[in-house]
Amino acid sequence: MKRSHVAALAALVVLTVPALTGCFNGKGATTTTQASMNTGNGVEARQGTIDIENATLVLGPEGSNSATLLMRLVNTGPEPDALTYITINGVQVQISEPGVVGDSGADIGPGESISFGYESLRWINTYELDVEPSSYVPVELGFQNAGLAQLSVLTVPPTGFYEGIAPNPPTAPVG
Repeated sequence: MKRSHVAALAALVVLTVPALTGCFNGKGATTTTQASMNTGNGVEARQGTIDIENATLVLGPEGSNSATLLMRLVNTGPEPDALTYITINGVQVQISEPGVVGDSGADIGPGESISFGYESLRWINTYELDVEPSSYVPVELGFQNAGLAQLSVLTVPPTGFYEGIAPNPPTAPVG
């Protein structure tokens, strides 16, 4: 191959490399950042030193207007905190824990992780939710130290992975 052909080929490679790199335009490229709108179940958020992981509302039995909030809370800070306030679609709800009467909060120690509604004794239920599956519902979580987290959480039917998950207790507590 002649030197002029090699030089032309090298120049062609150098000129085409930027075109072959795709959409990458640095750290701010749309292909390397997440959209700010929730796109599926399992909402993630951070409020102060509390990480909120996989928040999902599993709808209760058809016609019940109930749902269970699944999520995991992780305290990444050096001080204890507590979940003290919860609303689902504007209705204040409580944490229910079998055998515990009047427990309205959940303590979260430093470095501790607690779950709700799935493989857990703690449940956060609503009995006043009349929405379709795949709706986004406003959820507020108030923490003693970390403050108020406002989420938009997807509702899912109790099928597939969520089969068998239902409010515990199944009906709203009296009183």
